[in-house]
Amino acid sequence: MEFVTTYLAKQDMVYKDPSTGMVLSILEELESPGTDYVSIQLHDDAGWKLEVYENGCVEFYNGTESRRILKKHVPHELVIQMWRFMQEGDPERIRKLMRSKSVSEV
Repeated sequence: MEFVTTYLAKQDMVYKDPSTGMVLSILEELESPGTDYVSIQLHDDAGWKLEVYENGCVEFYNGTESRRILKKHVPHELVIQMWRFMQEGDPERIRKLMRSKSVSEV
């Protein structure tokens, strides 16, 4: 399996191929009171984006499409799973996760 290059964008900083620990750390930072930003973005070179907001909402979309999928109350573990699917170049599995009512349906 060949991995896709992914990026984590936070405010004006972009990290190429962030580690799982870094993504988790920034997700936790995002939820901390007094944080200067309200969202982070995980994206790849194919234009797929996971926009993660401080309130637990996640949007999944491709920059070339106007259609977005929104999911509320997304735990960090699920964001990490979706990001791993992004690394594997598998947006369909992310779509499936975003549309499921629970993680166990995937």
